Parts: sequence; C-alpha cells; structure tokens
Amino acid sequence: MSSAVPLLEGIDPYGIQVLREPASTYGHIREAGPAVYSPEREVWLVGRYDSARRVLRDHREFRSGLGAGYTRVPEHGNNYPLVDSDPPRHTRVRRSVQTEFGREAMERLRPLVRATAVGLVEAAVAAGQIDAVSLFASPLPDLSTRLLTGIEPPDSLRMRVWANAVGQLHGPDLDPSEENLVSQAFDWLSGEGVPALPKHCMGRRVMEDGGMNGALAESERLTTLFSLWLAGVDSSNGLIGNVVNAFAEFPEEWDAVLADPGLIPNAVEEVLRWDSPLRSVYRRTTVDVDIDGVVVPADADVCVLIPPANRDPRRFADPDRLDISRVDAKAHLALGTSIHLCVGAPLARMEAIELLTALARRVRRIERTAPAVRAASQTMSKFESLPVRLVAR
Repeated sequence: MSSAVPLLEGIDPYGIQVLREPASTYGHIREAGPAVYSPEREVWLVGRYDSARRVLRDHREFRSGLGAGYTRVPEHGNNYPLVDSDPPRHTRVRRSVQTEFGREAMERLRPLVRATAVGLVEAAVAAGQIDAVSLFASPLPDLSTRLLTGIEPPDSLRMRVWANAVGQLHGPDLDPSEENLVSQAFDWLSGEGVPALPKHCMGRRVMEDGGMNGALAESERLTTLFSLWLAGVDSSNGLIGNVVNAFAEFPEEWDAVLADPGLIPNAVEEVLRWDSPLRSVYRRTTVDVDIDGVVVPADADVCVLIPPANRDPRRFADPDRLDISRVDAKAHLALGTSIHLCVGAPLARMEAIELLTALARRVRRIERTAPAVRAASQTMSKFESLPVRLVAR
C-alpha cells in the first residue's frame, strides 16, 4: 500500500473505549485525511463532511447493494430492500412505502404521539429524578412505531431487545446471541405479528398489497416491514436520549428553547448534527475512486463516519458547540442524504419535536444527577442510562 495513503494504525475504530468516548478518535480520523485506511478492520474510513456527503450521494461509484453495514450481504445472508439496494430496485421499493411517511400520514399520527409525549413528561416531572432512557427514549419510539405499522409486539421489553439486536446487525463482531434475537424477532413477526395485524394499517398494506403502489415483490414484503418496524425504534431511541443529554450539557440552549419554543424544530436538527444517533454507513466501491486526493480501490469497503462529518469545522462553525439557532443545522448527514435519506425521518423528527414541546411547557431545567453511560453499540450512538433531574416550571 502506498505511503501516501493515510493510515489508522494501532486504533480499532470499534474498540470499546472509542464507542464510549468517540469524540477524540473520530476527530483524529477526520483530520488524518479525506479517506483513512484501517488495517485493523480492512475498511476505508471517511470522516470529513464533503467527502462523506459525496460517498452517500454517489450510488454509481459507491453501491449499497452489497450491504449498508460492516458485513456484506452475501456473508450474513440478510438483505433489507430499503437500505441494501441500489436503483432501480431501491427506487421501486422506496416508492412503495414513501406515502406512509408523508405529511398527511404524519399529521394523522401527531395527536397520538403528542398525547404520549405529554403523558411521559407529566410522569417524569412528578418523579423528579428519572432515567431518561427508560422514561423517554424507550417508550416513545416504541408506541409511535406500533401506531405507524400496526404491529403489536408481545411486550415492550422484548421489542427494545429485538430492536437493539437488529441495530447491531450493521456492525462487526456480532454476538451469536444477537443473531438469535434477530431470528426470534423475524419468526415472531411472520408467525404471530402479521396474522394479528389490524385492517387498514401500514403492515397490511405492505404484506397484502405490496405497498401503496403494489410494487413490492412477495419475497420483499416481510423483510421490508421488518426493517421499518425495528430499525426505526433503535435509531429513534438514540435520538430521544441524545436530545435530553444535549440540553443537560448546554443549559443555556435550554433557556433559549424556553424563551422561544419556535426554535424547537431547528433544535432537533442541531441535536442530530451535534450527536448523530447513527455512527456509520457503509458503501462498496464499484471502481477505483479518488476521494479528494486519496485513491480507494475498487471493491473496497468504505465506512462513512457520521459523527465526525457532522462536526467538521470545514463545514460548520464552532462545531463542538450545540447552537439551536444555527442557520445551517439541517445540512447534517445524520439521517442520510439523497436517495438514501432515511424514509422514517419524518417520524423521528416528529417524536423529538413533540417531546421537546412537552418538556418546554413543564420543565425549567434539565440537570444531571449522575454521569450518563453510553451504550457500547457498534452502530448507534445512544445511552445505556441517562440520569437527570427535571426541575418543574
């Protein structure tokens, strides 16, 4: 390998210390070059904003069809049509479910999500000291996904365990127990979940009609519904926890929210930029590609690191600071971009906006009561525990 290629030697980007405290390592990778080779993992790491955006937007030179995670689809045997595909298949599959996340559908769902958020906040204010993961980050995405899909899991705890296991599928070093959990969830959905679906829900439209335009092949329907069901829970869980953590970290920004609740939608975008719930997305090169002066060979595994790209000082001023009035906050890559912009992004945004709105009405301050503990997830930046005190208004 040429000495001109930036190398990340002696550092495992998936090591436990990096997962718990990623900022310094991610920053090191970003500043080392536009594409940095990791001999530890045999992957190319892209952590600069412009380079990351280019990789995510160019589906011709950087393909998703071999898998959007660390392990290629032929190796693990799981193919999820919304993320592990390229046009024209990706276009067809996405169009089959796009309407389910459109403005009209979200507005029908909003009153129920709002009522849930208000109820959770009232219970949390009454308790005073809470773990924001168990009180907010777990139950809100859980219920929202049930309302959206029509799928009623056997219990909330099992749903969260399944969702976490599905999220881990995209990382390396997958524990066999997590693979078993994914298989268990898939078997439950096909054997019990789908037959129990209510009439006129999204789940039935996907399974019986092939989506809104009937474009889903029968072989794609269950895997598409499965990924819409559980993948959204894990990423939204991360976002909700990250939102609460951000305002415990930056109380002056919470004061800004209280002074002007109209900033809440932009505040959600800024939290997505400052602390993206998704750590990485993979692509595979179809040809030798020059990424801003670094030549990456064909058939290479390219890992786009979302958190350092979203804090690239070349793109965002004072990037390590949360600033809810940041005018370009929505330029973040936390939810993907171009044809692979997360189809569930409208639901994730709505959950976070409704929770923040409910908190702003009732909470004057969000204070830490103990150190937050990051989950050792190789795919999601989320919290295992987030102890805070809510000081009522």
